[in-house]
Amino acid sequence: MATMFLARVSFTQIFASPAFQMIPDKGAVAMVFWQGASAATSYLFLFSGFVLAWSVRPGDTVRRFWRHRFLELYPPHLITLAAAIVLFTFVPLFPVDYGVAVLNGTLLHAWFPQLEIWTSFNSSSWVVSCEVLFALCFPVLMALIARIRPERLWAWTGGVVAVIFILPLAATLLPDNLAAPYPGHEFTKVPDSQFWFVTKFPPVRMLEFILGILLARVVQTRRRLPLGVGGATLLLIVSYAVAPLFPLTYPMVAVTAVPIGLVIAALATADGAGRRGWLNSRVMVWLGGVSWEFYLWSLVVINAGVALLDGGFGVPAGLAVVALLFGVTLLLSWLQSILIQRPIMRGFGTPGR
Repeated sequence: MATMFLARVSFTQIFASPAFQMIPDKGAVAMVFWQGASAATSYLFLFSGFVLAWSVRPGDTVRRFWRHRFLELYPPHLITLAAAIVLFTFVPLFPVDYGVAVLNGTLLHAWFPQLEIWTSFNSSSWVVSCEVLFALCFPVLMALIARIRPERLWAWTGGVVAVIFILPLAATLLPDNLAAPYPGHEFTKVPDSQFWFVTKFPPVRMLEFILGILLARVVQTRRRLPLGVGGATLLLIVSYAVAPLFPLTYPMVAVTAVPIGLVIAALATADGAGRRGWLNSRVMVWLGGVSWEFYLWSLVVINAGVALLDGGFGVPAGLAVVALLFGVTLLLSWLQSILIQRPIMRGFGTPGR
């Protein structure tokens, strides 16, 4: 959560020091957080697949699942989209294009490679566009994966991982002028069309979601994991450190996908065995409960902060501003969760398990 927030701050001019700015100076500190934001998004998609597969119970219906998932995803998106439209209407940080707003509101924007579309208004919401596709496909994916014999689950998992590693290379076949320039191009050193295809295009990102479903089945069927929590965490740290050394868009997804998946599977196995840790603490559980709202509010709050502040702060003052924006985001996320999201789920969703 914190790493993702700092990565987004590094796209602004809050800090005067170039080390904290991604654009245009490619600061060393900012690059660490940039890699962390990519890993956090990959974790989100893997975790979504894992948790949804883990939660399936006999008697669940497709219609009930879709209704519940829609209520989880769409109201928070709609609220933060409205907040972004109001912000950009009164504070002209970005042009307000209401045609693009329709694509954003209908969650179709991540399907378009144009920068001004998939980053429109609350650009965090491209993730929601992906999650909607995942939710629509989940009943079919789960039915197919449930038919895989337990002893073949690892083979299928390896196949999905192989495709994830092939896609950055396959993306080089795309035309270079498919999308408008994106600042991330300066870091990935690849054409913007490849960056969008590998990191934003919903069918491509669904591979991580499928990987999460497969790993849930691996744990449920008590297949042996290659690494425990400690080993998987160490592998993730190493992959995080070496990811920038890989070419093309491999650092964005492929390099860290397997370690993240193994960490999730290992933690689930440990939790099932009754082992307790700091991740089970009340604070972490509470943060997890508002993490979706936090993710969607973060860029709206950061953009509002940039509009209200001139920026160019030194490191101590800049960190204080970041802490303030973080606290405001957390407060808004909590208020939305208890005042809006929970009543919606109680009134219209199915009881959570």
